Amino acid sequence: MALANSLRAAAVVAAALLIATGQMTLALLIIIVLINAGARATYYSSLQALVPELVKDDALERANGVLTGTEAGAEYLAGPVVGTTLFAAIQSAPFIADAIALIGSCIPFVRFRSKAPAPAEASNSIWEGVRLLFADRRLRVLVLMVGSLSLFQGMEGGVLVLLATKVWGVREGAYGFFLAAAAVGGLLGSALADSQVRRFGSARVLIGAAVVSGAGYLIMASAHTWVVAAPAFALVGVAVTIITVVAISLRQRLTPPHLMGRVGSAWRGLVWGAAPVGALVAGSVATLGGLRVPLVLAGALQCLVAIVFARPLLRSTRNDGAPDAQGHEYQLELPVKTQSAPSGLVDPE
Repeated sequence: MALANSLRAAAVVAAALLIATGQMTLALLIIIVLINAGARATYYSSLQALVPELVKDDALERANGVLTGTEAGAEYLAGPVVGTTLFAAIQSAPFIADAIALIGSCIPFVRFRSKAPAPAEASNSIWEGVRLLFADRRLRVLVLMVGSLSLFQGMEGGVLVLLATKVWGVREGAYGFFLAAAAVGGLLGSALADSQVRRFGSARVLIGAAVVSGAGYLIMASAHTWVVAAPAFALVGVAVTIITVVAISLRQRLTPPHLMGRVGSAWRGLVWGAAPVGALVAGSVATLGGLRVPLVLAGALQCLVAIVFARPLLRSTRNDGAPDAQGHEYQLELPVKTQSAPSGLVDPE
């Protein structure tokens, strides 16, 4: 995690220097974004693999909620507001501030020590993570649902800035404040996730949050002013954050410790890879039918996906390991394994 953020800091410093000297080009910007995104993916996969080593199983939702809420507050709430303000003053300033934050974040990481995998379980193949992600029925259902929701979120994101500035009346300089609405929703969602799982169970919370998010997209599609669109966007932020926290916690419970990082990497590649595909689809649809159409499709399809996945998700995550309201921890319904199986490896079916 420290090495990944050091690389990100170097890339961002390079961007700041190129902007300050007027040497930035589109090709260089693409390279810098690729370096930053690759290191960021490594950082987050490592972070999510580390969490189950630091907290007990019944505290995963709470821990992931704290981490997700902190990210929402810092990156998506304070970040856009401070970034747009700094950019208006000096174009390179947001990049310099980002680099300082990334370098500072490396300091506490060097004191962390994660568990090394046992020699018999050690493997360098990333395909082990991909194989398990699709071989285990429960993980497969989970990633397909969350990946489809990411696709629809990408459709929303692909036209959001145009809708905000051309339809809802958001001034370009205030767009960062509009994005902050979703961040506020993210903070609320991260605080609610743990209690909702304890009350309703992971599957019901995922299904309900998917429907709420879809409804939020439909409200945004029908809005004519930011006064309506911003609260709906905040509602989407609540639902998406709850989905994120619950899905990550479920994946961590269902993944063997020695494959935690690789399964997380495969998950992130598929889920995050779906978003830009959705953005491309949104651009094509908006060109043909108008800016509102991608949001209408995203909202309707997301509700449909929630209905389609409801039964398999409920079956796949029955007694998903989350504690009940009295604090008693349920056990995952794992098939009996033979003694030759690696410790903690879930049955592919």
